[in-house]
Amino acid sequence: MASIADLADSDSAIQESTINRMIRPAAPEDTSEWVRMRNALWPECSPERHALEIRELTRPANGGIVLVATNDDGSLGGFIEISIRGDHVEGTSAVPVPYVEGWYVDPEIRGQKIGRKLLEAAEKWATARGFRELASDAEVSNPTGIRAHLASGFTETCRTVHFVKQIMP
Repeated sequence: MASIADLADSDSAIQESTINRMIRPAAPEDTSEWVRMRNALWPECSPERHALEIRELTRPANGGIVLVATNDDGSLGGFIEISIRGDHVEGTSAVPVPYVEGWYVDPEIRGQKIGRKLLEAAEKWATARGFRELASDAEVSNPTGIRAHLASGFTETCRTVHFVKQIMP
């Protein structure tokens, strides 16, 4: 996962204090805690799928960044995953667009504006690269996530149902 280190080296200016927490780019040594938090956010996701998505998010060609929030003891308490999507994203006016793939804060430290600080750091990172929009999504069955997006300045653009049809036995 050397590409996480590459991201960390190029984006060290993002570091911000939040109470006694630091928002910083993820580093290779953060992988196990990042996986722990991804499992909490997406418990139905298989370990293989998490590994695939982490590989994709940390590929230099992805162009995105993963930011983490550290706790007082140095452990992680939250993350935000940003990819750069080159396809059309509903409601956006430009392509490519930075996209929030995942946004999570551990339950015991929610309500301390850590999620907002993660999002602000992602916005700063995207703005520094010339982007004017940030896109995201939330499952319709996740009203907490929807409220968090709306409270953070996102505008709901649509609700869709996605389908897949198996065409080979």
